[in-house]
Parts: sequence; C-alpha cells; structure tokens
Amino acid sequence: MKPSTLLKSLLASTVLLGTPAAVMAQTQGAPAPDQPAQAAPEPTPEPMEVSEEQIDSFANAYQAIQTIQQAVQADLVNAVEAQGLTVDTYNAIAASQQTPETATDVSPEQAEQFAAAAEQVATLRAGARQEMQAAIEAHSLTVDEFEQILAQAQQDTDLQQAIAERLVK
Repeated sequence: MKPSTLLKSLLASTVLLGTPAAVMAQTQGAPAPDQPAQAAPEPTPEPMEVSEEQIDSFANAYQAIQTIQQAVQADLVNAVEAQGLTVDTYNAIAASQQTPETATDVSPEQAEQFAAAAEQVATLRAGARQEMQAAIEAHSLTVDEFEQILAQAQQDTDLQQAIAERLVK
C-alpha cells in the first residue's frame, strides 16, 4: 500500500517539523538527470455523489486524524529535543539543506544531532501516516474516498457546510 500524498500533506501541514521529511524525500527520491522533474498534472475527477453516511464517516475520520496529528506533534518535538537541538535550530538546518542560498553554518556536532533527529522524525511520521490510514479505514472509507471527499469539499460549499456541521457536534 503506497503512502497517500494527502496523508503526507495533512501531516506536514499541521506538524511543525514537516520540512525534514521533504528534505529526506528529495534526497532519497530525486529524479535522475534524464528523468522529467515533474509529471503532467492529472485531470480533475468528476464530482462524486457523497452520501450522508460518507459525510459522517469523513468527519469522524478527519477528527481521528487531527487527534493523531496532535499526538505526533509532541513526539516530534521530544525527538528533536532529545538530540540536543531546539525545534527552531532543527528547522533552520532543514531549511538550509533544502535551499542552499539560505545555508547556515552547522557544526559537525549539530549535523550529527540533526541526522539522528531526522531519522527519528521520519520514523514517527511514517507511523503517523499508517495510523491515519487505519483511522480512515476504521470509519468505513478508503483513503482514496477520503481524499476525493476532501478535494471535493474544497470546491463544494454545500459539502463544506455539511462536514463543518458534523465536526462541531
């Protein structure tokens, strides 16, 4: 089962330490020089008919994902601090690796601390993605269905409203 791009973006969007995973993904999965850097955009799928039951399931899964994200946030901070770095220092090192023009001086000790913390962060994030997938499936949705509903809700104000009503219950 491939990790969902939505789950990756959900985790990265609410987790302070999302940058290092992007850095690691870039270094591990960088295209070869003869490969295109980006694939052609996929066509937008036709809107699906979303039942009341699917809206309920989506809202429940979304709340479960939020809980997972909050829990992993604290674990990520603890993992970085356990290596002797602050979150700000960790993020600055990660940003400097991503964009060389903002490179900061990193001591060998900090580089070692960063590498150890980045490994722990990647492990925690992978576990969180698995938990989020399980949470979606536990609410009678597939990850694809969840992603389709989320994407459709971004365009459909009636669907947004229906989901919002369930989230405040």
